[in-house]
Amino acid sequence: MSEKSEKIIIMHGFEKPEILQLMRVVKENFQGEELIFASTTPTSLTWKVQDLIEELKSEHEEFKKIKAAKLQNNHSNNQNESEK
Repeated sequence: MSEKSEKIIIMHGFEKPEILQLMRVVKENFQGEELIFASTTPTSLTWKVQDLIEELKSEHEEFKKIKAAKLQNNHSNNQNESEK
């Protein structure tokens, strides 16, 4: 593992409100950490753990890129609005 690896939390058997509560509590206690949250699916339950972790990391990187692009787009839109 790398020196600063992501922490991955895989949840199974939780209802959506419980998942949201767990995520909130973990984020509060691990501020500044790179966290990946996932809940199991029928498909993911059949995967090797190593394969699942690699897939979660890959998805996480894609989500980060999408979020960064949205933030950049919002920043550009706000800048354009203030120039009017």
